[in-house]
Amino acid sequence: MYGHRARIGYTSPPAATEVFPYEFYKIVPDGVTLVVNTLPLVDRTSDEVDRAYDVSLNVAHAMARAGVDIFVFGGLPINASRGFANAAEMAQATEDEIGIPVVTSLSSQRDALAVLGSQKVGIIQPYDDSHGERHMTYIREMGLEPLGWECLNTTFIKLGEVDENQVLETGRTLCRNHPELDTVYMFCPHYAVINTIDKLEQEFGVTVMTSLQAIVWNALRRCGIKDPIEGYGRLFRDF
Repeated sequence: MYGHRARIGYTSPPAATEVFPYEFYKIVPDGVTLVVNTLPLVDRTSDEVDRAYDVSLNVAHAMARAGVDIFVFGGLPINASRGFANAAEMAQATEDEIGIPVVTSLSSQRDALAVLGSQKVGIIQPYDDSHGERHMTYIREMGLEPLGWECLNTTFIKLGEVDENQVLETGRTLCRNHPELDTVYMFCPHYAVINTIDKLEQEFGVTVMTSLQAIVWNALRRCGIKDPIEGYGRLFRDF
């Protein structure tokens, strides 16, 4: 069995999922596998998000039957679509029902920000400016101070085409525009980011947290895998 240390179940929102499994296997130690179900999101409309929420609940049962060690409800917008408080209740109710640990993308990111001691947060989000305030609201809901955002101006279906150098330069712009920030938060785990984390942390003396980094970190730690992982930021190295 490939996943002799941990098998991590995950619902991946994009119908065309590409980046999450690639970066997952770049990060995790040998013996950890991803058991993935892709959800029917193409344009990330409200109807698609609603359908994905219901599908995710059904998938959780299938994942438990498949014998995964932990199940992750992917998609912060899906997790939060019934409210931030409901996401935690939904995860706990599902855990009680299927009998394995259950976490959400939302709780993973919130917990990572907490352990990192983040307070003043600058945002990189993959879409256009019309999505900026939504991401600022997420930060406020987590009890932190959002300082502003930079965007990558892509669309949901095109996330896999985002160039990592664009992400790096956008991070540099964010840090220069908001020198008071302590954390760069890269929302969405479906575009190329992992090779930018250490570069930005070292260049600007900030903490960088990405959605994928937080999800994988939380799942590993909840499975009892505490190996220090170098090359992908403070979160994996120090916590």
